[in-house]
Amino acid sequence: MWLLSTDRAELHFFASPESVPSPGYAIVSHVWDHEDEVQTFDHLQALRTSCALSPGSSSTPRARVSEKIRRCCSLAHDQGYAWLWIDACCIDKSSSAELSEAINSMFRYYALADVCYVCLRDVPSRAEGAFAASFGTGSSPFRDSRWHRRGWTLQELLAPSVVIFLSESWDSLGSKAELARELEEATGIPQAVLRLETKLSDVSVAQRMSWAAFRQTKIVEDEAYCLMGIFDVNMPTLYGEGRRAFQRLQEEIMKRNTDTTLFAWGRLFDFAQLERNDSFAPCGLFATSPLPFRGCAGLAHQAQADVLKSHPPLSRQVGGGPATFAITSHGVLAHVLVGEHQGWTLADLGWLENGQPVLLALAQRLGGANGLSHPIYDIRGDRRLVRIPTTSPKQKRPFLRASAATSTSIRTTWKDIYIAHRPAPRSPDSILHASLPPIPINQCVSAPFRFPERRIENFARLVKGNLESVQNAELPWTGEPPATFTFRVSNMDSLSIQVGRCPAPMSPYPEDTDTQASKPVVPLSLMWANIQWNPRPVNGGNQSDPDPARASDHDCATDHVVDWAELKKTFVLLPDGSHRESYQFFTMAFTRCPISTAGTLILDVSAVEERFVPRTLGDDVRIIPVDDWVVYAL
Repeated sequence: MWLLSTDRAELHFFASPESVPSPGYAIVSHVWDHEDEVQTFDHLQALRTSCALSPGSSSTPRARVSEKIRRCCSLAHDQGYAWLWIDACCIDKSSSAELSEAINSMFRYYALADVCYVCLRDVPSRAEGAFAASFGTGSSPFRDSRWHRRGWTLQELLAPSVVIFLSESWDSLGSKAELARELEEATGIPQAVLRLETKLSDVSVAQRMSWAAFRQTKIVEDEAYCLMGIFDVNMPTLYGEGRRAFQRLQEEIMKRNTDTTLFAWGRLFDFAQLERNDSFAPCGLFATSPLPFRGCAGLAHQAQADVLKSHPPLSRQVGGGPATFAITSHGVLAHVLVGEHQGWTLADLGWLENGQPVLLALAQRLGGANGLSHPIYDIRGDRRLVRIPTTSPKQKRPFLRASAATSTSIRTTWKDIYIAHRPAPRSPDSILHASLPPIPINQCVSAPFRFPERRIENFARLVKGNLESVQNAELPWTGEPPATFTFRVSNMDSLSIQVGRCPAPMSPYPEDTDTQASKPVVPLSLMWANIQWNPRPVNGGNQSDPDPARASDHDCATDHVVDWAELKKTFVLLPDGSHRESYQFFTMAFTRCPISTAGTLILDVSAVEERFVPRTLGDDVRIIPVDDWVVYAL
């Protein structure tokens, strides 16, 4: 590893972290700002050469590095450390081998550091209100820091024993142990883990994944690479593989860990909510990103020995436990406890939430196991995780039984089955965007508008969410009710993008000699669009089943696309009562399709994470209250 000398800011190579002389080295965790002068490994080497070639000058590289590096070197030097590690300049990124080695060793670098300095550029000192709770939200500048929302900083918080947080003025805010309560509120990580009272390996895989659910990385592959150390796995880094990296991470975790909560992502349902239903949307065993683990903070794994102890007959069954899993070309070959109840197939993998068992809902794939020795099962995507009672409501006896099943209990037996680690194969033309629901309007070049799948996926990445549903996007598209694209961005919040037809146009259709002969079914003068947080059902309807009355859920004065400058509008959303005046910007832009002769418009939606808006807003700003949000349409 390369380390900076704190007295001169010169790079020196050490064979390993253990070979650094006592008292060891300090390490830095931070978030690069746009204003930061990013100095790389090559920049530092060039500075060293430049200073060496100027013998008459007393200048050292430390006097010429960026302020952040200089201040970190000075702080470490004053505290007795001769060596310092900073990610930007201590990794030779021109070498792919060295970059891969550094990424695989990153958790170890932080774990073996004597102290970690966390630089929070967006948090004031204690005296200036770093922990002052704002009225209404109860949040604070420390809790709102961008550092808590970055993917790489998760391991930088968990790995070191001693972590010191520094304000924007370089004053100490406290240590990880001292700020455990505030950190738990900001990150969801239990205080016992932060105070090193609970080992990281004793926390379930699903719970560790939940800590990363709402964190962001600039590169999609880093969603997986930044978690390798947290799960004690190593694998080659292949930038360009996309979401395949996260699947490889899960496969490596499965090989090294007997904790099956790796598969326990998705929504939880109570057993009483289940209904007989043969139709379902299949999903794979592995998640596509950490986001589906967002509801798994309370999920624990029960050791196999405890499962067998609680059900003695299971240990006497021929071909009994423990549960095993192996990747094959047909899926994951699993030896698991499987039970049948009222038309549902449920696998018991030893999951508990607040003491209640949680089972995995399966459905046998018809005709999918031809020539195979074991049946293939898909996972029910709509009812993936099922929470069941510990005892039958009437007989007060165990609900999971190893004896004969009854109407109020499930009989479980050991079985060898294949579990699909990805959904059933689709047609070749849908492989590229297999994770998205079908969008018929995108398949027609002459449709009034299209929202291409690639742009949908890009917007989902920007808001750190996923496309939950698409409604009213069939052909022929009339715009009533409006096409609605709903993105789930947290457990409680969703974003809905709507495009519809106004029954009372406010603007004349613009003259366009190029497209006058073949205008779209819904002319531009009638089309409206907007973006909303948590849209309410209309007329008491169910939000999942939109009422046609939602077609009028727009403002003709601001939402008509024809009135937008360059067919573009920015919507600004502000959490009500936010003390930091942090706004989120969403820009909807339409462009004419170059291959359509019918005036088809292509929709693109972009998001900017955070900006600051003046207190005084112009007269052209429309305010729309939406639940606990205030929306400004510019």
